[in-house]
Amino acid sequence: MVAIKHFRLVSLLLTIFAQFLFLGTGVGSASANESRVLCDISDPRLTEISGMTASALHADVMWVHNDSGDVARLYALSLKTCDVVGELTLRNVDARDFEGIARGADQQGRAVLWVGDIGDNLDSWENVAVYRVREPQALGVSSVRATKFRFTYEDRPHNAETIVADPNSPQLWIVTKQLASGGIYQLPARLSKSRINIAERVGGVGGLVTDGSMNPKGTGFVLRDYFDAHLYTGLPPGAATEKFPLPAQIQGEAIAYTATGDALVIASETDTRLIQIDVPNVESPKVDSPKVDSPKVDSPTVDEQPVPPEEETPNYVPLVIGIVGGMVGGIALLTGLISISKRPSKRTTGNTKNAK
Repeated sequence: MVAIKHFRLVSLLLTIFAQFLFLGTGVGSASANESRVLCDISDPRLTEISGMTASALHADVMWVHNDSGDVARLYALSLKTCDVVGELTLRNVDARDFEGIARGADQQGRAVLWVGDIGDNLDSWENVAVYRVREPQALGVSSVRATKFRFTYEDRPHNAETIVADPNSPQLWIVTKQLASGGIYQLPARLSKSRINIAERVGGVGGLVTDGSMNPKGTGFVLRDYFDAHLYTGLPPGAATEKFPLPAQIQGEAIAYTATGDALVIASETDTRLIQIDVPNVESPKVDSPKVDSPKVDSPTVDEQPVPPEEETPNYVPLVIGIVGGMVGGIALLTGLISISKRPSKRTTGNTKNAK
């Protein structure tokens, strides 16, 4: 057990080191899509934005939450001014590690917010939870009683920072945050409040996924890591269509479609900027594009155009990729050892199981 804890600690430290290596070289420092800073966040309550989703009821408003350390609160953030225009407290919730928020619908089709208490840095929790609340009709300071749904994964515990919701139904997906590669897990369409729900793996994704969002029509979704945005068509697991670098951020952990679906908004811990990025129409992917036919998902996007003769800036990208490549190999080994030591003898099957 002590050795496993050391493996996890080393893995986490290598992850942080890899982030700063890439940021230091400028990889992903400029977006291939048009972007602009909407405003700067100055409210002292918003210290570590970790999740974000567009309001279904209020124009130009994003619901956001902090990372672990805050109480169970959601904040309505104006996209025009970055002012907090609403604060919603989840009354019966002990926020262990909030790591995702999504807008969706309940069984009656009413607008709801799903909040994921799904952070698990040590891959050790027997079960985690999602909370459902009705989106307030009026902004301001209010509180609401949340409905709690516990769940576990069919294979083993995972750390996750991403919850994706169908805007037209109660269907949810969780995307795990592994170092080398993660997974998309689908929750039961009808969640149980009294039993522990089981999330079933339905697809794989790249590593270090920190957030995601479904477009308002429910026809596609986006996932982000610390460097890139990945667009998909259809409901999860979907089909990958495009990948493009995001503006550089120290710890980019939030992304969401705008209410109109024609742009993305990103935020980061330790960064006050709220940045909007125009996105292509994911409903009509360019199927003849080499990027679609042969996506390079194993390494960061780099500029493959020749450097102009007058450019004297050294190109450190190959060196960084080599270093990080070696790190990823070590990380994969460590992660594999951890997975093997934690893997149960049987997979958990079915939609729910008895709570202990």
